[in-house]
Amino acid sequence: MPDPENLEQLKSCVEPAFEEFYRIYADSISEREQKSREWICEMVRRSDYKVLVMKRNNQVIALSMIFLPDSEAFGLLEYMAVKDDFRNQGLGGELFRRSMKSALTAKGRSVPVLLEVDSDREECIDRKLRARRQQFYRRLGCLRLAGLHYILPLPGKGSLPQMDLMIYPADNLQSIPKSELERWLEVIYQGVYNCSPGDPRIKQILRDVSDSVRLE
Repeated sequence: MPDPENLEQLKSCVEPAFEEFYRIYADSISEREQKSREWICEMVRRSDYKVLVMKRNNQVIALSMIFLPDSEAFGLLEYMAVKDDFRNQGLGGELFRRSMKSALTAKGRSVPVLLEVDSDREECIDRKLRARRQQFYRRLGCLRLAGLHYILPLPGKGSLPQMDLMIYPADNLQSIPKSELERWLEVIYQGVYNCSPGDPRIKQILRDVSDSVRLE
């Protein structure tokens, strides 16, 4: 790999780096799973988000967006993407590892980070791609929350893919109490998607899981 790339936090929607960042976002993320430009701008300004850009020779070549809610000991990797011209160079893994190192509490403690991932258990034309994506995260140390079928509460027209929740664990985490996971989902639904923390879809997600959610 070439010399290490710079990883910087994006803090404004008016700087030139935002336009490069947004083009990669719009080109890489399924349109049905995208947020609006205005919504992304709001995330850039918020204190409970880290919107990171990876640069090479001052050019934005990759991005990641992590939700790190105040007063909570977990995070959510909401989006990650590498510019098309720079894929298959090992940058995705490097971006992920460095993004996880930045997922810290205000006191500098590492936290487990959830990932919303298209399920490879759904019969669809891109099933092999979904399986490769999940294997990519597994190679980086992520695990899947067993028995859970995640519902992405993103508004928009058309159906959303079936989804799994994966997690990059901290401190050798092997399971999650159902009550704690329920609180995490309430925080995500409210803080990430502007839904009510009492949204009935949360109960639906947790319907078939045990009191201790196993990681597999």
